[in-house]
Amino acid sequence: MPAALFFSTLTVAIMNKEKKQKIEKRKQVHGVAKPAAKAFPVWMPAAILILTVLVYLPVFNAGFVNWDDTTYIRDNALIRTIDLRAIFSTYQLGNYHPLTMLVYAIEYQLWGLNETGYHAMNLLLHLLNTMLVFYIIYQLAKKTEVAFIASLLFGIHPLHVESVAWLAELKDLLYTFFFLASYFCYLRFSLNGKSKYYAYALILFLLSLLSKAMAASLPIVFLLTDYFTGRKFSGKTLLEKTPFFILAVGLGIVAVFAQQSSDSIANIEVYPFWQRIIFASYGFMMYLFHLLLPVQLNAIYPYPENAGNGLPVQYYLCLVLLVALAIFVFNTLRNSKKIIFGVGFFAITVFLVLQLLPVGDAVMADRYSYIPSIGIFYLAGEGCYLLWNTRRRNAAIFLTGAFTLFFSIQTYARCGAWKDGLSLWDDVISKDATVEVAYNNRGGTLQSMNRFDEALRDYNKAIELRPLYADAYCNRGIILADRKKNDEALADYNKAIELNPKMITAYNNRGLLYLEMKKNSEARADFEKALQLKPGYAEAYYNRGLLAMDENKNEEAFSDYSKAIQLQPAYVEAYINRGVLMHTGKKYDEALIDYNKALQLQPGNSMVYFNKGLIFNIQKRFSEAANSFTRAIELQPDYAQAFYNRGIAKISSGNVDDGCNDMKQAITLGFRPQPDEYNRKCY
Repeated sequence: MPAALFFSTLTVAIMNKEKKQKIEKRKQVHGVAKPAAKAFPVWMPAAILILTVLVYLPVFNAGFVNWDDTTYIRDNALIRTIDLRAIFSTYQLGNYHPLTMLVYAIEYQLWGLNETGYHAMNLLLHLLNTMLVFYIIYQLAKKTEVAFIASLLFGIHPLHVESVAWLAELKDLLYTFFFLASYFCYLRFSLNGKSKYYAYALILFLLSLLSKAMAASLPIVFLLTDYFTGRKFSGKTLLEKTPFFILAVGLGIVAVFAQQSSDSIANIEVYPFWQRIIFASYGFMMYLFHLLLPVQLNAIYPYPENAGNGLPVQYYLCLVLLVALAIFVFNTLRNSKKIIFGVGFFAITVFLVLQLLPVGDAVMADRYSYIPSIGIFYLAGEGCYLLWNTRRRNAAIFLTGAFTLFFSIQTYARCGAWKDGLSLWDDVISKDATVEVAYNNRGGTLQSMNRFDEALRDYNKAIELRPLYADAYCNRGIILADRKKNDEALADYNKAIELNPKMITAYNNRGLLYLEMKKNSEARADFEKALQLKPGYAEAYYNRGLLAMDENKNEEAFSDYSKAIQLQPAYVEAYINRGVLMHTGKKYDEALIDYNKALQLQPGNSMVYFNKGLIFNIQKRFSEAANSFTRAIELQPDYAQAFYNRGIAKISSGNVDDGCNDMKQAITLGFRPQPDEYNRKCY
């Protein structure tokens, strides 16, 4: 454990140094300004930024992963337009973070579904956060070397890859930016008392809360900072924190309701309180361990099997280690504020994610260490500074260089795991073959790649590991339905709904299966149940439109397609089918509007070009018709009907020979036309 030995040595050095300065500190009078920090050389932040960009270069070749990225970005109708009312009144995946959704919406307007743009924004925010860490530590420690080490570790540490490389974690980066900006303004306020900095801090704190509720710990960090900087506790200092605590509690309550809305909060009865205490201890110590030695990092750290009955020995060991750490830190109270501050900062900011109130299926997550790590990196900076100033400069240089190289290599490599869904879930399974979520999600990735047999094996494995896994049953049902194994698919959908009666995708998919089986009443019931559970579910409106269209209820179909488009403005299939309704209803101009919109969203759709050509032929716009059919043929060279109808357009415009050649080509491709006035000119 060289890393642990290193940091423990630095801790002892800090204590000894502080003890020697104790008498001098007693002579200081409260209110006397500390000596000004010397100006830092510009190369320090520049070097940190350059190295951080280099270790994160692989993210520019990464795409979306099928773990919240698709819900937040690719399939999210909420971000297709900048609708502030909708954004600020909607929960997303059990979270209330409207500012994050607003940034996604702005990003979508800038680069659509180009993944590189989203990755660039994430990295930019990480760089800004790294610089804020530099300036904050510089403000606190008054030492450029401490700020350099702390922000360098923050920028390149492998534990932060999840927050930077995972596009769904924009909320983590964004709330951190406002959190740290608010903290910096508070430091300025506590130094000079200027009310404008207090106002800035309060506004930035609100923005942080609106980005992610985890920011609620900041007021307590303020109290810790007052202790560290020597501010006296008084009614005034407590009163100035009151607005921050009110905002924290208010947005915290909203966050709990958001979690409950998606069943994200696990059933507390599954884990008795004493076990949740042990989970918290395990998470606390493992975050520290991974900060010191970031190996075997994983996207998912599952709860131990049969956690309700007993736990592996390492969980109990972590509780013992946590108690020992607490005793050690308590014993430093008289000698070192630095250790109290560093460990306290870590403990305060990590407390809300220690699973005392279980959320999700994991006992811990790398992303939860993003802000808490600052406290530990601060201590590392102070330790290196002491080594440098106690004639152990070679040791300081060697350790700084070794850790920088090790962390940089690990971070660069770790980015590869987040390249795409297949890379991510392969990585998870290679480190823990019992994570059923990984098999389910890898199955989804394989399914999107048309590797259905492999996907089916993964869904089967997920169900084997967790027989009550509703998502896996639903996903397996999709493949079985595609293979026309309707009875087996129906059994899977029924099982998914039995396990999770609020699973809207299962109702929607079962409705489609019923529609395929001509059981229209059952299909309608399922679509309407899905809409009852999620009134803004565009896909259910679209599918109910299919049902109405099948029953020749065109007005109902038109209404449902229009509602789907309203909810999801980029819904290509809804534009196409609404266009078909207008087309068959002889509302040709309205149909062309929908067809053009569909082609704007999906330029490679040959069928839409074909349909446009049919309308142009009806409207005697033969040149435009021929162009549309030509485009359809370019996209689908064996499109026999397009050849035949282009022949009609050419013959109608007087180009009989070319038209007849097209008709002959259509027949060669297998099209069997009925005799008409056009082909009679050719035969």
